[in-house]
Amino acid sequence: MNILFLCHRIPFPPDKGEKIRAYHMLAHLARDHTIHLGAFVEDQAEMRHAARLREMLGGECHLVPLGAAARVNMAAGLVRGAPLSASYFKSGALAQWTDHILRTRNIQSAIVFSTAMAPYLLRQRDFDLKRVIFDMVDLDSDKWRQYAASASGLLASIYRREMRTLFALELQAASNFGATLLVSPHEVNTFAKLAPGVQQRLWSVPNGVDLDFFTSQRSYLNPFKPDECPIVMTGTMDYRPNVEGAIWFASSVFPLIKSRRPEARFYVVGARPNSEVKRLACSTVVVTGQVEDVRPYLAHARAVVAPLKLARGVQNKVLEGMAMAKPVIATGPAVQALDVSSGEELLVADEPAKFADKVFAAIDAPSSIGMKGRLYVERHHQWTTNLGALDRLLDAVLARDASDPQSPFGRAAE
Repeated sequence: MNILFLCHRIPFPPDKGEKIRAYHMLAHLARDHTIHLGAFVEDQAEMRHAARLREMLGGECHLVPLGAAARVNMAAGLVRGAPLSASYFKSGALAQWTDHILRTRNIQSAIVFSTAMAPYLLRQRDFDLKRVIFDMVDLDSDKWRQYAASASGLLASIYRREMRTLFALELQAASNFGATLLVSPHEVNTFAKLAPGVQQRLWSVPNGVDLDFFTSQRSYLNPFKPDECPIVMTGTMDYRPNVEGAIWFASSVFPLIKSRRPEARFYVVGARPNSEVKRLACSTVVVTGQVEDVRPYLAHARAVVAPLKLARGVQNKVLEGMAMAKPVIATGPAVQALDVSSGEELLVADEPAKFADKVFAAIDAPSSIGMKGRLYVERHHQWTTNLGALDRLLDAVLARDASDPQSPFGRAAE
C-alpha cells in the first residue's frame, strides 16, 4: 500500500535514539509498501541523504530545513498557547506537501512519528484519521514535568506550560488517530492512567537493537591505553538528561571510584558535547566528541554506565551496552522501561556510593551479568520481532479497529 510517514527528524543515518527507531520502522515497512516521507533536517549536510531515502522507500521524500523560521514559530506558539516543541516543527511547506500527497498518491494509511508532527494530520478533513498510526514513542509531556520539578521561577513556569500544552496535544492525537504506539509497557501504563479514554488503542512496541552490529563476537581495535581502567558512557551529549547524567557521575560518583582505583578513566563518548560536558575533560575524564564507531569503546570498557537522573522511554545506550555483553550500571530512571532485575541482566543504583560500589563489582569480579544482558536483548529487543506489530496494526487501522478487547492497555510486541 501507499503510506505517508511524517517524522520530526530525518531518520538517516540511524545514529541517535529517535532516528534509530524511525529508521527501523521505515526499513521494515519499505519491504512491502511504498513510503512517502516528510521530515525535517537541522543540518544542511543531511540533505545529501535524500536520494538514498527515496531509493529505500520507493516514494517521495520531502525534507524541510530547520532554521531561523523554526525559532520564530516557537515565539508565535508562545502567543497562541501552543506547545513550543510542536511550534518549532511547524512548516507551511510541509503542510502543503502533506496535502498534496494525500490528494494524489492514494494513501491508505499514515504514520505520525512524534507528537510534534500530529498537527499535520489533525488538520485534515478529507482523510480518515482512524487510518493513522501515531507513534508517540514516549510520554514527552512527562519529561517537561520532570524538568519543571527541578527548576524554579520563570523557567519552571515555562516547563509547566509545555507539559500542559503538550499533553493536550498528545491526548488530542491519541483520541483521534486509530492507534497510538509507545516504546514500553511502562509508558503505556503511565499514559493510560492520565488518559483512560484512549487506553484500548494504546500499543507497546519496544525498541530493538541491531544484534549483528552490536556484538562482542568481533575484534575491535582498543581505543584505550593499556594501563587504564576505562568506564564508558555513550549518548548524544547536548541532550539534557545525558549532560546532567555525565556531570553527576563525574562529580559525585567517579571521585569515589578514583580513590580506590587510580587507574580508572571516565570516557564520555558521543556527538555534540555542550560546553558543560566539555568542561568535564581533565586527566581522568575524556570527552571524545563524535566517534566513527562506538563499538570499540563499548567492547573494551571495563564497565558501561547510564547515570541518568531523568529519563523517559527505552534508553538505546543501555540496550547497546547489554548487546555488547558488557556489565551495565544504570540508575533506576534509565531502566524503568525494561523488565530487568539488578544483579541479573545489569546493575542498578541511584546513590553515588551505591553506584560506585556497583561499578567496583563489575570491574573487580567479572560475572555472567554481561552475557545475561545480551540474552535479554536477544529475547526482548529484536527489531524484526517487535516491528511485526506494525503489520498487524496496519490491517487493524484499515479495518477501523486497532483496539485489543482482551487487554485495557493494548498489545505489546511478543
